[in-house]
Amino acid sequence: MRVGRIADAPEVDVAEPGLLIRTARPADIPALAEIYLSLARHHAALDPVEYRVPERQAVHARFAAELEAAEEEDLHVVAEVDGVVVGQLDAIGGRRRSPGSMRVPRASASIGIAVLDGWRGRGIGSALMRAAEDWARERGLDVLELEVATPNEGGRRLYERLGYIRTAETMVKPVRDR
Repeated sequence: MRVGRIADAPEVDVAEPGLLIRTARPADIPALAEIYLSLARHHAALDPVEYRVPERQAVHARFAAELEAAEEEDLHVVAEVDGVVVGQLDAIGGRRRSPGSMRVPRASASIGIAVLDGWRGRGIGSALMRAAEDWARERGLDVLELEVATPNEGGRRLYERLGYIRTAETMVKPVRDR
């Protein structure tokens, strides 16, 4: 695995006692899968039409493949409390939009974040987001981007409190019966 090439996690001051933000490693894959499944259960409860809980094996394989394919400029970190991984964040990017795009060209990275159920609302997400913001500033990025599910009010409150603003919305229309 090329995990050793992943950008090192910046040091972050945190409020939760025993909280450490560190670079993800292959041994974290079972915990990453459990965190993702926890988030999937949360989203499926909010909107069962749009979200589902995938099979554990498929999630495990997904995270193993993502860490294997990680580029040096990407950020893959975990939040660990007293030796237990309770959250994770990926920031992929450093890319600039095409000069031919109508959107303002900015160097950006896309964030994916998840915190284990039972640990939400305790500063874990904020600490992970601060680590991503520090990483982005160190790399000269202009913006960080993320998607938040419409019914995920807790996530939306966190991102807005941290200064993230809505710039676009994804709209869907089913065109066939399920």
